[in-house]
Amino acid sequence: MADNSILRVRVHAQQRVALGVGSEVSYFTGTHSYVPGSVLRGALAAAWIVENGPPPAGAARAARFRDLFDGRNRYGPLHVTGSSIVPVSAWMCKYPKSDACSAQAVDVAFETATACVSCGGPLVQGKGQVVLPDGVRLDRITRTSIDPGTAKAADGELYAHAALPEGITLSGVIYGRDPWLEQPRTLRLGGRRTVGGAVDYSVIPAKANAPNQPLSADGHLIIRLTGPAVFVDAAARPSLGPDPSLDLNGATVARSWVRPATWAGWHAASRLPKPEELCAAVGSTYKLSGPPEILHDLAERLPRDGAGLRRAEGFGEIEVVTSPWRPSPPAVSTQPQHDADVASRDWHRRIQAIELDSGLRRWVVGALRALQLDLEGARLGEETAGRSLADELLARPGAGEFSGRQRDLVIDLFTEPDPQVLRDVTTLLLADLPAAEDPREG
Repeated sequence: MADNSILRVRVHAQQRVALGVGSEVSYFTGTHSYVPGSVLRGALAAAWIVENGPPPAGAARAARFRDLFDGRNRYGPLHVTGSSIVPVSAWMCKYPKSDACSAQAVDVAFETATACVSCGGPLVQGKGQVVLPDGVRLDRITRTSIDPGTAKAADGELYAHAALPEGITLSGVIYGRDPWLEQPRTLRLGGRRTVGGAVDYSVIPAKANAPNQPLSADGHLIIRLTGPAVFVDAAARPSLGPDPSLDLNGATVARSWVRPATWAGWHAASRLPKPEELCAAVGSTYKLSGPPEILHDLAERLPRDGAGLRRAEGFGEIEVVTSPWRPSPPAVSTQPQHDADVASRDWHRRIQAIELDSGLRRWVVGALRALQLDLEGARLGEETAGRSLADELLARPGAGEFSGRQRDLVIDLFTEPDPQVLRDVTTLLLADLPAAEDPREG
């Protein structure tokens, strides 16, 4: 009988966790909204080396190290508690007009529809994006170099990056067990580890549970990626789906909903970059067909063993899906209703403190009024995916008039606020303007 031992991992962030994505665009480096399995594996390997020393070739320590990190154990991704992955097979209302619209989705791996079932509007396809729970937002940190000659900020040396905030809890799974992995410890996750990345790591041993009825009503097995996967075909050519002979024991992919992605990394031990891989992105979904006995075997094996290449490094994580995906319900607010009014007035005061001149105040009001439609109408659509309100605001024509200090203050303020607060703040700013400067009159 196959070993279904797992370790349920829980980490609590003592500091911000920066998980840089790809190359930098301009001066800003984004971050993953989750911890990839390769990052967890690398952090544990680094902790092992600190405790036991570098494993010399041919020594017992080297064999022990390889067994832990290149052997039977597999390291799954860690997700913020309450977050969800929007699968590529899911279609959502592109312009939700109500909470009913936002709560609906059509998972075409199980069902069909051509319009929002609530309002009849158009649909937009999921991209495998990780949606953080209400109340959790990525931090944005901006830094600059200091010119030693003037003791002021150096020209052209402004840097910013995003990071998961401190205080959050993430959870995931390690497939396999080992006494060393079961010991609680402090790990350093991601980059910028001299000033961040510290987390408290703990695990609970458990057994993996396979679904009792893994096949869909029409006799297919539906699987979904919870981490990026590196697939190749029988000729070792890159592929975006599992190969029937290499990964699926003869079963075939009847339909697939896939997004491509590239994945690079850094090998800390050798101080060399890892090769960039073409991957199937998180949330990619596959409908498998074949004899029932083979599909049942895959339903048990694939979540445990994964599929594709580089599985020991955290790639190829798979879950069996037995029901259509739906958006997570919004958290019920326990705050008094007047808190939105307090937040709006506080925002208003902070914007006034930026000391914008008359022209920039008028520009901000006009830009915010236009962005309200984007924020409220396409919150999960392709127009705003991965971008904060500050990014949208400062990308508009005319934003170059802001000074460096004003840009930083705008970035700190506009981090995708509540739409009601945004409407109230725009109204308060509009009231500050003389009638002749009202952007609605132009």
